[in-house]
Amino acid sequence: MRRIVLGLGLAIAAALASGGYSDAEQNGAAKATWKVLPSINASVTPNYQTGFGPQGGTGSGASPAPGSAATLDGGYVDFGTVVAGYQYVYKYAAQVKVMTNDALGFKVFAEGTSEFTGSLGSTITMDSVLFWMLSSSGNTQYSAATPFYTTNNTGDTPTNGGLNVTFANGPPSQTLIYSSSTQGTSTQGFDYQIRVPETVATDTFTAIVVYTAVAN
Repeated sequence: MRRIVLGLGLAIAAALASGGYSDAEQNGAAKATWKVLPSINASVTPNYQTGFGPQGGTGSGASPAPGSAATLDGGYVDFGTVVAGYQYVYKYAAQVKVMTNDALGFKVFAEGTSEFTGSLGSTITMDSVLFWMLSSSGNTQYSAATPFYTTNNTGDTPTNGGLNVTFANGPPSQTLIYSSSTQGTSTQGFDYQIRVPETVATDTFTAIVVYTAVAN
């Protein structure tokens, strides 16, 4: 059996417009103008709903359960003990909440800042193991899902101990996971899926996924 632990980080980026100005007209009247700068605030909540945790591993002989690092509305996305060669879905893994006054809306990107790294030094490429889906009651370990990519794929640079990302040329398009074309507050939940390789070494594996919200 193999233990997989996934941590979550959050980075926030926003595009800002230039400031306002004022000038005086010849007739002596004063003209004042001002602009409201686009702003964006975002948060990520792991294990955001009761019933969170892994399901699946059918036929493995083991009953999946979240590990000790997973707590309601916090902690890690901890898959607990999983079995090599089997697939699992982690329900209610993460919820992203975005608030913006930008009339054009926003985009949310998610990117791993490392591959899965074992405590004994072995690694597993994230895009072959960890996948995401919009949360749905019908999601299973076999549902179609999209891989998480890492900075090793995109050429971006992890910073702040892997909790932030410095983009080489803006957020990579393959890491886009959610978007909205309107202003206001938007919330979206995500389920994760893990496909454990048959040949993975017995170890505890950890990785960090950074979510970045960008105003349009």
